[in-house]
Amino acid sequence: MINEVLDINKILHSLSENIFVKETKKGLMLVDRKSDMTLLLELDDYDNIIRQNKKHVLSKILKKDQLMVLDCTGGFAKDSAIISSLGNSVTMIEENLIVMRILKDAMSRIQNREVSCIFKRITTKLGSCLDYIKTTNKKYDYIYFDFMFSNSNTALPSKKEQFLRKIVTNDIIINKAIVDEVLQRVGCKVIIKEHIKSNNYQHLDIINTYKEKVVKYHLLQGKNESYKLY
Repeated sequence: MINEVLDINKILHSLSENIFVKETKKGLMLVDRKSDMTLLLELDDYDNIIRQNKKHVLSKILKKDQLMVLDCTGGFAKDSAIISSLGNSVTMIEENLIVMRILKDAMSRIQNREVSCIFKRITTKLGSCLDYIKTTNKKYDYIYFDFMFSNSNTALPSKKEQFLRKIVTNDIIINKAIVDEVLQRVGCKVIIKEHIKSNNYQHLDIINTYKEKVVKYHLLQGKNESYKLY
């Protein structure tokens, strides 16, 4: 574990001199020495997702359970947990090694039985979502994107979001290119979440948009007619 933490901190140092990972008795902790902010990811806190999942807009979009969903922007797995809690199987892709390591550490510490059941339906994979889609034999009912919002769009981001912004690269041009290619490669439905004030995907053929107070979800159709679920 010590060597692994050292390796993670070498990567973090290349991104920011102020962010590092500290090994504690409870688990891996992200620390921002400049602001004294810390984050120990506790997935048991996601138990409120179970109580409120039927009210979440994703329940209106997905409509039924036992679906196969590919989450291309995993992060700390909150959206994957919501989708899983609705009775679906999720493959969660995260390309950032540090984020995945923090998530895996948190998953190993889950105590809540219902949260544990949710994460048993989530398969995590480290890497590029495009590479995965190009090589996998699995087919999905829905593909999900939730790229990070810009700083100007979110007034008071959570600690999780603040740390993600510091350690994850977010480029809207690259994000659009990824979505464009995925739409060409798949034939299932695609969901894109973005800030309510953003209009980064208006150039696409949007079937429907589901709006909440702060965010909106666009529903699109993949263009590959030979893509069939089996």
